[in-house]
Amino acid sequence: MRWIIAALFILAARGASAQVSEPWSVASPDSRTAIAVERQPDGRLVWRVTRDAQPVLMDSPMGIRRADQAFDAGLTFVSASPVRNIDEHYTMPHGKRHDHHVVGRERTLTFANAAGAKLEVIIRAHDDGVAFRYRFPETAEGVKTVVEERTGFHVPPRALAWMLPHQEVSKYGPAYEDFFTEVSTGAKAPRPDGWSFPALFRTVSRRWILITESSVDETYCGSHLAQDASGETYHLKFPDPKEGLGIGKAQPESKLPWTMPWRVVIVGDASGRIVESDLVNDLAPASKIATTTWIKPGRAAWSWWSKSDSPKHVEDLNAFTDFAAEMGWEYALVDANWDRMLTGKIEDVIAHAKAKKVGLFFWYNSGGPHNDVTEAPRDRMFARDVRRKEFEKLRAWGVKGVKVDFWHSDKQDRIAQYRDILRDAAEYQLMVNFHGSTIPRGWSREFPNLVGMEAVIGAEQYKFRDGYAAKAPWHNTVLPFTRNAIGPMDFTPVTFSDAKYPHKTTNTHELALSVVFENPIQHFADSVASYRAVPPQVKTFLKQVPTAWDETRVLIGDPGDKIVVARRDGGVWYVGGINGQDAAQSVSVPLDFLKEGTWRGMLIQDGGTDRLFEARATDQPVKPNRVVGMQMRPHGGFVMRFERADTPAAGRGKTAPATGGRKGRQ
Repeated sequence: MRWIIAALFILAARGASAQVSEPWSVASPDSRTAIAVERQPDGRLVWRVTRDAQPVLMDSPMGIRRADQAFDAGLTFVSASPVRNIDEHYTMPHGKRHDHHVVGRERTLTFANAAGAKLEVIIRAHDDGVAFRYRFPETAEGVKTVVEERTGFHVPPRALAWMLPHQEVSKYGPAYEDFFTEVSTGAKAPRPDGWSFPALFRTVSRRWILITESSVDETYCGSHLAQDASGETYHLKFPDPKEGLGIGKAQPESKLPWTMPWRVVIVGDASGRIVESDLVNDLAPASKIATTTWIKPGRAAWSWWSKSDSPKHVEDLNAFTDFAAEMGWEYALVDANWDRMLTGKIEDVIAHAKAKKVGLFFWYNSGGPHNDVTEAPRDRMFARDVRRKEFEKLRAWGVKGVKVDFWHSDKQDRIAQYRDILRDAAEYQLMVNFHGSTIPRGWSREFPNLVGMEAVIGAEQYKFRDGYAAKAPWHNTVLPFTRNAIGPMDFTPVTFSDAKYPHKTTNTHELALSVVFENPIQHFADSVASYRAVPPQVKTFLKQVPTAWDETRVLIGDPGDKIVVARRDGGVWYVGGINGQDAAQSVSVPLDFLKEGTWRGMLIQDGGTDRLFEARATDQPVKPNRVVGMQMRPHGGFVMRFERADTPAAGRGKTAPATGGRKGRQ
């Protein structure tokens, strides 16, 4: 009997040892992408990502330290759950696509530190990438503080990277308003502030990866990457304590149990797969808004870009409302300092918009003690009782949404304010656009009334920043693969006229941004006079182009070079292409995204000079298997629009063209 007991003990010990020494992994449903976690001899954890058994991320550090306990070394293995299949469906009123089918696999690994306290590591694999998050599953008295997250991302050597230097603390930052830069993996950030999320990499095996985060909530801060990346390993960094005028804590704190954000790695065999991915939203919590019929994406006229003082003058604001009505655009924006009217009253603006059936968005300063920007109204979005009283007034006025600006911090308290605004605004059926803000982190799914986030060096910089115009053509081709890949981006595009620093892009490049860039409320930034001066075909295109999509496909492109995007709204396809190079480029655009049948096409391309359009509309059927050759001037572009030339018996719901909104689905 003693022999049998001893043998069983040895076998059990060997089994436990094998469990500890072997990595725990999860593979994607298509079995191509996998995430694995391994415990090192000193009890540290590492993780890695592979695609087709080739490294996407090499052994990367894991671990997290609380003020009261450490979970970054000396960990022992406790248990590994069975692999759980994920199969979810959800819809969005805006974004890259309407219908989402999320398929993935997940398991939870549990470890204990030397004191016996538990740490869970939840790992997930999807066909378009992987993610993991930490969780403290136990309960305990009091509030706990995370002082450091040891998470790292070890990118394979000799990869090429497109990264955004994290903006330094200033009167207007950090606000993610700088240029992405093309660097070799492991390059040191130009400032101690480090690198921002998202970060894009192309490995030597031509795998594309985008690193970011999702599901950041009130219990955590927004993170970014540290300045140094020795050995091609990028380490997570918390906000600078000086952010937001020093208001709020830089290190997150919460009661237990406590679940941290997802650390996300989107993976693709081509750069376009990064653009098409919705993994950031797929990982996020389900919508907290039961009924979303009042959330209506659309186009907005915006007076501030062409005339900064216009929000103080009724006649200027009404002129843009009139133009929105003329174009069939759904909204007009009343920007900063509208509470300091010099001519007329704000009630006159509201009454005029109601008469024209144009919805209004109203601008607000997010401060609060966390910024000292004087643009107004301010101090109405900070305290909850004041904010809700303001929302109640806006709802009574018939206002459709708010634009809340000047955030300057990714600390936990600002993350909570973002989400409190979204939650309160939803109660009053108000949509929300954030400017001077952080990046998207999956909130569009959780709060679909979030219809825009800036966090980009956009078209307003033609007014302020010397050197912007020269870099803009190249940068415009980087943004779809980086910043806009993770969520809505309020770039304020389609500016044909010149501000202080004249465009280097062609007018058709500018027009194409209405398709290439995605944002649920697209603020067309130019003046009424500029838009009225364009040829009829261009004006018609701007009347028709939607801002929410049923399907998105990248047909051609790489960051910094060019991109051609096809997006479907109902039964109509829109194609936008832009050239980021100083030389002309020709592209062959495949039309295999069109379903069988015949289609009527319309094309607008570069004319004989940078400021001229060449438009062609044809009644000749376009066959789906056709390839269209396009020429783009230096910094040029083009747009196409395709609708069915035949009307099958299947009816309107299958093939009906849409004009500015989702009229039908195909």
